[in-house]
Amino acid sequence: MIGSIGTRLRLVLRQPGFAGPLEGELPEIEFVAYSTSERLSGRIRLDSARLTDMLNAHREFVLVDALAERLPDGGTMVVPEILLRRHELALVRIGGPRGDRTRRIKTTRHHLVARTGRYIVAGRIHSSLGQDPLAALRARDPMVPLTDAVILFRSGSDIVEEGSGTIVVNRDLVEWVREGELDSRSIDLPPL
Repeated sequence: MIGSIGTRLRLVLRQPGFAGPLEGELPEIEFVAYSTSERLSGRIRLDSARLTDMLNAHREFVLVDALAERLPDGGTMVVPEILLRRHELALVRIGGPRGDRTRRIKTTRHHLVARTGRYIVAGRIHSSLGQDPLAALRARDPMVPLTDAVILFRSGSDIVEEGSGTIVVNRDLVEWVREGELDSRSIDLPPL
């Protein structure tokens, strides 16, 4: 369920194991939000808009019934309700069907690697034909989707790599970005 009050978006997340969508309802998608200190996950049902558009239209998100994992320490619990402001939201990993086909345009894909807080993210940014990918990143709204993407971060003493079809990056929290693919130069994750 999605509800909006001004700049605040209320997202009710469902945990795995619940029944699937009813006939005629839009499908649910996996939603994993990476804040500065935790990972919040569940499943949400979108309205007709793309998730990236919804994330850009709001500055605050109330997540209901989110599974919260503390990073890098570990430990999880279901949180009945948590307020997450966009300036605390580094990344969102999306699973499930892609957004509205009618909104797609012909683009060129470029590999980017970026660091935002404790996370390294690598994926492809889609830009207009002939547009510089870094200029495309700067020209976008704050929440920018990368496709064929992967996130790396520390959990305990391990480096975790999570792949996804799409990862939405909060451009305002990016510390550095470079064109190219993920390599050993990129993996400068903060120590514990």
